[in-house]
Amino acid sequence: MLVAWVAIAGGLYAVSTSAGWDTSNNLTLTGTGSQQATDLLNDRWPEAANGSNPVVLGAPAGKKVTDPQYTSAIQSTLSKYQNDPGVLSVVSPLGATPQSAQLISKDQSVAVISVTTKDSPSDLTVDEGNHLVDLSAPASDAGLTVGVGGYVGNAVSSPSVDLSVAIGIVASILILLFTFGTLIAMGMPMITALVGLISGISAVYLLGHLVDVPTIGPTLATMISLGVGIDYALFLVSRHRQHMGLGMEPEEAAARSTATAGGAVVFAGSTVIIALLCLAVVKVPILSAMGYSAALAVFVAMLASLTLMPALLAMAGKSLNRFSIPFLSIDKREQPKPDGGWARWTRMIVRHRIPAVVISILILGALAYPVNHLYLGQQDNGSFPTDTQARIAYDLLDSGFGPGANAGFLIAIGIDSTDQAAVQSQLQNLTAKLAAASGVASASPASVNSAGDAATITLTPTTGPSSQDTSTLVGDLRDTTIPDATKGTALTAYVGGTTASYVDLATLIGERLLLTIGVVVLLGFILMTMAFRAPGIALISSVMNLVTVAAAFGVTTAVFEVGRGMSLIGLEGTIPVVSYVPLMMFAVLFGLSMDYNVFLMSVVREKWLADKDPQQAIVDGLASTGRIVSAAAIIMTAVFLAFVLNGNPIVKQFGVGTAVAIIIYATLVRCVLLPATLSLFGKASWYMPRWLDRIMPKISIEGDRYFEELEASK
Repeated sequence: MLVAWVAIAGGLYAVSTSAGWDTSNNLTLTGTGSQQATDLLNDRWPEAANGSNPVVLGAPAGKKVTDPQYTSAIQSTLSKYQNDPGVLSVVSPLGATPQSAQLISKDQSVAVISVTTKDSPSDLTVDEGNHLVDLSAPASDAGLTVGVGGYVGNAVSSPSVDLSVAIGIVASILILLFTFGTLIAMGMPMITALVGLISGISAVYLLGHLVDVPTIGPTLATMISLGVGIDYALFLVSRHRQHMGLGMEPEEAAARSTATAGGAVVFAGSTVIIALLCLAVVKVPILSAMGYSAALAVFVAMLASLTLMPALLAMAGKSLNRFSIPFLSIDKREQPKPDGGWARWTRMIVRHRIPAVVISILILGALAYPVNHLYLGQQDNGSFPTDTQARIAYDLLDSGFGPGANAGFLIAIGIDSTDQAAVQSQLQNLTAKLAAASGVASASPASVNSAGDAATITLTPTTGPSSQDTSTLVGDLRDTTIPDATKGTALTAYVGGTTASYVDLATLIGERLLLTIGVVVLLGFILMTMAFRAPGIALISSVMNLVTVAAAFGVTTAVFEVGRGMSLIGLEGTIPVVSYVPLMMFAVLFGLSMDYNVFLMSVVREKWLADKDPQQAIVDGLASTGRIVSAAAIIMTAVFLAFVLNGNPIVKQFGVGTAVAIIIYATLVRCVLLPATLSLFGKASWYMPRWLDRIMPKISIEGDRYFEELEASK
């Protein structure tokens, strides 16, 4: 098994590397205005469908880009782009046309070379993007600051995750050492998780050749895979040591731990996978691809835990607890103490259950309150690291042309007339109406294709891409300005471009957010009812998960949109929560919190079935799982917080939100609200209607039915 996994990990990595790591940020949003704009241009003017990429040139302080010492370098740069086979067209800022004049700032400190590439955003690779950036070398060699924007800049500006992964691994090693107290026991989860991570992420990159996996997809998959891989292996090692402490031989203990804790891993991992796959309910390909890629990484991590981990445990044999850390006094048998700290804490919560519920709800309500200010916006390149191409281009455009230069719209126009004079007049009128609209800084003269059946106008708003005013402008243009200007004409116009696409994405997610949440919660409720044979337990568990997610949303909003503690995570100013982050967070968090819930409630149910004492079952359950689940939660928190160091603001948002949610669930919810609520409802929590018990499939998460029959047959 060990050899097989080494071959799988090495083979997948080699194949994915040779095939190329292909990701794409292409947005397909069926039925939206931005998609109609893209479809129109793809049909009538394919070269213009993807818009252009600005190569932004900034002169040193006190200089102008039109100074003789720079114009020759700009001409050399233009020549390189014009002669490159991957470039369709280039517009020079040094030309004599009105279009060229708009490519130089009023103070002549910034100029833009407009480059249209043959590759669309979905086809452009990172290597091709870097090649296009390298073509600007003559300008940078002359002393100009150069930044390439557009989808080319975004393709080459993804910050590395290597540092975050390294920090997450080191933190996990330290936590595992304190949890198990021995080097061998610590190494088992790390080996399993790393093999699963390499295999899973390689599989995600291969998936990118079948579907458009967004650039951020592998990063999110890495975060989740590393966290769950360590956690799942941790639970198996812990159960294995329990069995060995009861006198079992290593191979039998490994088999038993896989049959018991492994069953919980399968159930918990399946809930995470189902929650991620439910992102397809939104019917947005880029979001579905994020769900597929993360679900694939979780599946591989789960598979590694269930197959590689038992093999490693059997190989370690009785040496599992060797190489102890001298200053750590750990119970190597993993047996809970009935009078330990977890038991005493839970008894106190059970005795004071009503105050515990009230205080917990008040705290969670306070944490969730900022969600009232949640605005689903879009990615703002102004929050990227200052040395990335996307950020350099953003800052130069902002300083030279104003914030709206980074939020330009591409107005796609269909022309259904051969009367050129009339069409020209109508296009001029449309341009004038667009330029005069509130919130618009400028509108370029219309460009018409050679067939005369399509045209484009580049519109620059007065506000940046992440501003709510920019989103409002998109609606105003579609609802009022364009219909009024094109009424009775041969023109049909749509608002397109990257900014408009992300506005449409936020709208779609907002419309389908509750539906997606409802589907995930319903499926989770059904699975929990099947597992624990108690609708009350399933309902309580679902509510616990929902309040955890609500509190995490509130904290995320407070940090990124209100501005609490921004400097601590490396941001210079407030930014909106990117539209798909809450939905992705919900899917991941609902699944992960269900993980911890399954491991806790499995033990509680076992104690309940044994003694029929709901209060003591709560105490015994939390005492039995408290230390190991806490260690798992700390590891997951450390992994997610490590990714806050990543320069991508979306990764920061996801890291903060998920880490906060795990902290909230592992402390306030698991240790206070959940036991207090279970104690409050008592036996009613475990009520199962007979009719439902008859029709509901019977499953045994940890194989208790099998082991009861096995022991009875001896």
